[in-house]
Parts: sequence; C-alpha cells; structure tokens
Amino acid sequence: MTAASSRIDAVTARTVESLWSIWRAADPVMRGRVASIAGRDADALAAVFYDTLMADPAAAPFLSHDLVSTRLRGSMARWLRTVFSLAGENDVRALVAQNYHVGSVHARINIPLTLIPAGMRVIKRDLTRRLMAEGTLPAAMAADAVLFLGDLLDTLTDTMHEAYIGDLVGNVRHQQSLKMFMSGQSLAVESERLKASLFDWLRTVVVGLYERGDAPPAVPSLEASDFGLWLNHKADLTFGAAPELDALRARVGEVTRRVHDALAAGGEAVGAAFVRQLDRDVTEIAYLLGSITARAMEMEGGRDSLTRLLTRRFMPAIFQREVAMSLRHGKPFGVLLVDADHFKQINDRHGHDTGDRVLTLLSEQLMGQVRAGDFVFRYGGEEFLVLLAEMDAGALAAKAEQIRAAVAAHPVALADGGVLPITVSVGAALHDGHPDYERIIKAADGALYAAKHGGRNRVEMAWRQDAGGGA
Repeated sequence: MTAASSRIDAVTARTVESLWSIWRAADPVMRGRVASIAGRDADALAAVFYDTLMADPAAAPFLSHDLVSTRLRGSMARWLRTVFSLAGENDVRALVAQNYHVGSVHARINIPLTLIPAGMRVIKRDLTRRLMAEGTLPAAMAADAVLFLGDLLDTLTDTMHEAYIGDLVGNVRHQQSLKMFMSGQSLAVESERLKASLFDWLRTVVVGLYERGDAPPAVPSLEASDFGLWLNHKADLTFGAAPELDALRARVGEVTRRVHDALAAGGEAVGAAFVRQLDRDVTEIAYLLGSITARAMEMEGGRDSLTRLLTRRFMPAIFQREVAMSLRHGKPFGVLLVDADHFKQINDRHGHDTGDRVLTLLSEQLMGQVRAGDFVFRYGGEEFLVLLAEMDAGALAAKAEQIRAAVAAHPVALADGGVLPITVSVGAALHDGHPDYERIIKAADGALYAAKHGGRNRVEMAWRQDAGGGA
C-alpha cells in the first residue's frame, strides 16, 4: 500500500466515523423531516448552488450555462438527496469516497479552493430557510435540525478539502522528488556506480559458484548488496513513485529466489545455463536502472530521454489550458491514445535496442502527422498521447486513421538486414465540454482497449463518454 493510499484510507475512516456519529445522534423524526425537504427541493437547492458559483468570476473558466444545466445541476441534486437519506454505514462510506473523488477532481481542474465552501454556505442558508418555513418541527428540534444539516455538510466539505490539498501536495512532491537527492550530473555518476555494483555482485556470485568445492558457496544476497540497499532505502527519494522502481524490485526478487533455489538444489542447477540466465537478469536490471536514470535527468526539461517527446509532467498545465480554451471558444479538442501492438514480443524476440528503435520511429511518425498547435506526449512505456486542438469528430477519426496507416507503412530495419512490420492501435475521444480533462483521457483509454481487443492495428472512437463522476 502506498503512502497516498494509506492517507486516503485514514481520512476516509475518520470521516465515516464522524458522519455516522452525527447521523446516529440525530433524532430520527427530525432527520426524516430534513431528508424530506432536501429530497423535495434538491433541484432548487442545486440551482441556488450553481447560480452562486457562476456569479463568481473565479468560476468562469470552469463552468458554462450548458454544462451546469445538462450535467452538474442534476449531479448536485442527486448528491443532496443522498446526503440526507443515508440508511447505514455502507452508505456513509460510499458517500465519503464519492466526496474524496470530487475533491481530487477539483484539484485536477484547479478550481479555486474557496468556491465550494461559498456554494455550501448558500445551500445551508437556503435549506435552513425552507426548513423553518415548513413550521412542522418544535422550536428545540428545529434548532437541532439546523445544527444537524450544518455538521453534515461541513464534514463533507472538509473531506473534499482533504482530497484537494492532498493532491496538490502530492503534485508538488512528485515534481520535487529529483531535487531531494542530487543534481542531474551526480545522478548519472551514481547510476554508473550502481551498475558497477551490480556486475561486481554477479562476478562474486559466479566465482563463489565455481569455487564452492564440497562446502556451500558463500553467495551474497543481491538485496543486501550496495545496489539492493540503494533500491530499498534511497530510490524512492531520488525518483519518486516511478513505475520502473516496481519493475526493478520485482526483478531483484526473482533473482534472489532463483539463486536461493539453485543453491538449495545444487549440482546441475548451478551450471552454465544458470549462470547465463543470471547474467541476462543482471543486464536487464542494469538496463532498467539506466532507463529510469535517463528519464529522471530529462524530466527537468520536460522531454522524454528516448523519444524527445513531452513527458506526462506537462500534461496538467497543457490540458487545463486546452479545456479552458475549449470552453471559452466552443471548439472541442481531441485526444488519441496510441499503443504499439505486441511491443513486449518485440522486446523479447529482438531485444531492447530494437524496441527503442520502434519507439523512436513511432515518435517520429506521430510528430510528422500532427500540426504545429498539437501536442504529443510519451504517455508511458509503448503508449503515446496526442492532443489535437480544434477538432470535430470527423477530423479526429480521419487523423487517427492517418496516423495508423503512416505507422503501418514504415517498418523498422533490423540489424540482420530484415525489416520488422510495426502497427498501432488507436483510441480516440473528443472533448465533451467537461472541465475535468481526465474524463477525455479515460474515454480515449476505453476506445484504445476496444481497438486492442478488436484485433489491433485499428482505430476506435469513443462516441459516448461516461457521464459519471464530475465536479
């Protein structure tokens, strides 16, 4: 479990306990009356909420009349009915999880932190007025009802803030993780030193195996080596939550188990074949270390070390700007997720050098097919993301097919003189007006999944996007 997920779990548990205590302590009659009014007037309360937000100039980049009327107002009304009609602790837990998600979305789309509390104050005031106007509760119970609805809404607002602030802090920590250890030049030196440590460990193991005689060989553990200690104690500080670190740890664990099992079996188990496999394993670990080091050194410049494309580091800023421009001018943008077909097989069969040439070729083809105002990112591994400005559905589909055909027409030359055909699967999505850019990426990812499972070397469009979630 990551530190972030542990924090989320702790916040969720604390908030669930607090909300459930508020709920159980409230008089059932009073609770039911508040729920009745909130359910009956939820649409009007949601309208008041968004009228308040839209009157604030700070909300202008995130909200439009169309977005509010077609999506957000209905979502807020459903949320209000849910808040005051909880039936058990599981309902509370689901509501808290939903609120945490909404807070994360607000951080992602950079909504000013003060907007939501301002809207909540209006809801509390309007709901209180409606409750008092009913006149069906005794004075003492009416006062308790006002306190009840205030405690409930304030606690849920605090949960959104926890998520919001946590996401902002996480983003800053991720951007600063490289600076916690050393400069780029020193990082390169450290990487070479760690590679030397790896191969020193390999040499020590091989010598120990062949000089074992009648006694068990003294083979040091890779996890206890200089490299292993760095991986377990310092790598996260250097590179942050990089996926390559998980791959490194998994491979080190495999090597440790393989060496242990081979030594326990003895005899032929520690022969030439075992040593060759051990050499391949250590070479792969060194390759992964070099890859993550190069990527980290390039991150400050925002360029991927292999393809020279933009990295994911700049995606939030670019997407936030494109969303704001799209909402302001009414011109949607498109997103393509482009995935190299059967890339693992290419790496396994032809080696990492060929795999790198495939990725370089793909990046060149993508850059050659887009316009000056478009953006191309190395999204991760063999996956690329293309942001196409000012698109309609027809133009987006045509551009996706153009990219697919261009890649298929340019195989990769192999060292033995042969050629390797390359194809890609493409998922395409058009921005639907929602301020949270993760929605369009999710829609493109769903279309990419359909393209890969539909036979690969094809384009799929996300014609309908999920209307769930939202701000």
